[in-house]
Parts: sequence; C-alpha cells; structure tokens
Amino acid sequence: MKISDNPAEELPVPAQQGAPRWPVPSQPVAPWWHTAVLIAVTIGVSVLSSVHATAFGAHHLGHYTITLAWEWALAVFAWWGIKLQRVQLRQLLGEWRSGAGAWLADFATALIFWLMAAILLAALSVLLYFLHLRRLEKAVLDLAPKNAAEFALWVALCITAGIVEEFLFRGYFLQQFASIKRRLWIGVFASSLLFGAAHGYEGVGAMIAITAYGGMFCALATQQRSLRAGMMAHAWHDLITGAALALAKYLHTF
Repeated sequence: MKISDNPAEELPVPAQQGAPRWPVPSQPVAPWWHTAVLIAVTIGVSVLSSVHATAFGAHHLGHYTITLAWEWALAVFAWWGIKLQRVQLRQLLGEWRSGAGAWLADFATALIFWLMAAILLAALSVLLYFLHLRRLEKAVLDLAPKNAAEFALWVALCITAGIVEEFLFRGYFLQQFASIKRRLWIGVFASSLLFGAAHGYEGVGAMIAITAYGGMFCALATQQRSLRAGMMAHAWHDLITGAALALAKYLHTF
C-alpha cells in the first residue's frame, strides 16, 4: 500500500535522532512474562513433537492443517504481547517498502541469500555427519507431501511458516532480547537458539544447523532492516525442501 508520494516517507519505522538502529528497540517489545510463556509453549511443543515424531507421516492433510493453525495461533499470541506493550506491528516487521521494484529487489536479495546460506548449511551438514550428529530423520522424510492435494496444502504451510516464523523469531524474539542493554548480539544469539530448539522433531544435528540458519536470517533482517526478504527465503526453502524429499521418495532414493 502506497503511503506517500515522497519515497522518504514510505518507511514504516520512524527514524528518530539518537534512536538505536532497527532491529534494536529502546525498550522490550512485549512484557517479559509474555515472552516466558511463549518460550515455554514453543519448547514444550518441540519436545512433544520429538517424542511423537513417528506419528507425523500417518495423516499428512490433518497434520498440515493442525500445523497451519498452530503457527497462526503463535502469531496471534505474539501480536497480543506487543499490543500489551503498545508496540506497533510495523516495529517488528521493519521497513515495508512499496512498489514492484522494491518487491523485486527483496526477491533478488532473498534468492542470493538463500543460495549462499545453502552452501554454508551444506558445509555445516557435512561436518555434523562426520561428527555423527546429523542424519536424515524418518520423521522429516515422512512429512513430505505424496499427492497433489497434500502438495497444495504444503505450499500454504510453507508460506505460513515463512511469514509467521520470521515474525516470531526475527521480529518478536530478536527485538525482545536485543532490548537487553540494547545489544544486538544478545537478540541474535537468543532468537537463533530458540529457532533451533523449536525444531526438536528434526534431531540434534538438524537443530544445530537450524540454529546457525537462524543466525543467517538475523543477519539478513539486520542488513535489510526488514523481515520481508527473510520471509520469502524461508518460505521457498521449506517449499523446495519438501518437494525434493517428495521426489526422492518417489524415486526410492531413501
């Protein structure tokens, strides 16, 4: 949505003299009790998913639907937290530049980021395999869609994950923890650790790699001063991963 004919006025995040650079806020973006509840719920669900990981492949459509609802429930809960603190949603999202050119620029940035991150993650995965910390979990393989209906819902789930998880981890958690003494590194460390811990069903090695991936997404968000490119890269990473696993299963590679 176009806010103004003046490009300098299209930035949703107001720049104040002496204010810390986004994504470091001058105060917490939500009450700390709210953050504690959100962390407890996120980690609790991750632990449960790791314990019951073998049940994932039984009913794909049902599992995808429940996960979609869960992701948006987390987003609503996080949004409620920032409302309690009287923080605007645009503060968490960063600059949301309008126009086709801005969207294309973010798309190109997301593509370059994803390719570079894929190389780094591949190198890290090799190291983890040598350390016997990384293997393809059956639960992850079982999540791959098997038919057209499942793939359509998988696409919706990937788009949701891209939007919600970037909002939650690079928006809410990054900024909440970066507000501690206004130290960006605290936000990067805490949000990335939580991002990895939230994927318990993928196994210890994958959680380490996902933690590193979370740090890369933090770097992208900070460089762009926006979550939009990260949302794009996150969504198509999940989409391509699911499609690759589905193809591998079809070809009986695993």
